[in-house]
Amino acid sequence: MIIKVLGCYGAEMPGFKTTCFKINDSTLLDAGAITSVMTQEEQSKIKDILVTHSHLDHIKDIALLADNAVDTNPHTINVISTSNIIEIIRENIFNDMVWPDFTRIPVPEFPVITYIDIKPEEIFELNGLRISAIEVNHVVPTVGYFIEDTNGTVAFSGDTCSTDRFWEKINSTDNIKGIFLETSFPNNMQELADLSGHLTPAVMADEIKKLHRDDIPIYIYHLKPSFLDLIKSEIDSLNDSRISIINMGDSFTF
Repeated sequence: MIIKVLGCYGAEMPGFKTTCFKINDSTLLDAGAITSVMTQEEQSKIKDILVTHSHLDHIKDIALLADNAVDTNPHTINVISTSNIIEIIRENIFNDMVWPDFTRIPVPEFPVITYIDIKPEEIFELNGLRISAIEVNHVVPTVGYFIEDTNGTVAFSGDTCSTDRFWEKINSTDNIKGIFLETSFPNNMQELADLSGHLTPAVMADEIKKLHRDDIPIYIYHLKPSFLDLIKSEIDSLNDSRISIINMGDSFTF
């Protein structure tokens, strides 16, 4: 499994793009940075987008990708998530008011995008991968993802504050190769982090204590660029060799 980091921050400004991971050649996890970093040819290869939740920084480039794909893509793009997350996107984005309903464009029989509902914790197969969604704690319905190939499993937390089922699932899954874990705000903004459903380095450290193994690398993403240096300093002060902060353009092979 090859994971390319197209965007990994909790806000967008020059040099910082929001969450989007490319998995192998044709699958994306979240859609915060597609059209601004991928060529038209690269975009045309995208077949499936796994969505963790409906917040704009995680879905905005579905709309832009769909616009670029009209009359150019050889296939429909599947937008995949749980039914409650899909419904928010359907009602509030692709509603012909905020953005065209690309499930009917150019024709309903062959639309640019199709929604696929999944159920939490049910494994489904996609492009040679076995995937399951795990509900986590955020201010809107949100899931993390466990993505498995023949070499092992990688876990993505999605946006979350303190949560339990995600860690229970990791502890009960063999051959976990890596954990991608959000951390958004510095410790002095704990109240805002709690209110908005995010982690700080201090709470992230407490979350990691729920992990029963000490040999799994933990990749931190979703840092707010405005507080980047402080968050990095606080993470470094944890002195945990398992933890590293990822950057745009990073590539991981599992």
